[in-house]
Amino acid sequence: MGMTSTAEASLNAVVRPQIAAVRARTSYPRRPVTWAEARTAAPGRPGPLRWPPPPGAGRSARAGRRARPATVRLTRRGRLVLGALAAAAAVTAAALWLALGGPARASGSGVTGSGARGGGSMARVVVRPGDSLWGIAGRVDPSADPRVITAEIVADNGLAGTAIRAGQVLWVPRS
Repeated sequence: MGMTSTAEASLNAVVRPQIAAVRARTSYPRRPVTWAEARTAAPGRPGPLRWPPPPGAGRSARAGRRARPATVRLTRRGRLVLGALAAAAAVTAAALWLALGGPARASGSGVTGSGARGGGSMARVVVRPGDSLWGIAGRVDPSADPRVITAEIVADNGLAGTAIRAGQVLWVPRS
């Protein structure tokens, strides 16, 4: 069973010297002398080979102590840099909040209403062709002053003026 083919023999002849060259260059096959081997080799102190070594073997008294956890100390300059970074982050966050917040807009819930007439519920009205805020205000509450109702519609819907277009949805105060 120990016979190899010619191909295996020629492969071994090529590969084995390469393996030997790699092993010679690296420290992998060589291992450091263990505590037990060093103890056995000491003159006058024969003893059995033991691995792993007993606790504390080969260590100094100081190495056995528990290490203190490292603490971070900031210099004055470091504190200034950290404060400047925090301030820059706060300014950036405030600028983004202001830029992305935009103007307030009326909510689509139609549940609450604020106005000069004491508040109340809101009604959803779709603007028809030819409608004006004055006409819508007259339709919603014929007994009230249309100027007050128009001002409430403009305020509640966040309109820039009194211009409206057909198909636009408005929230108007109910009477």
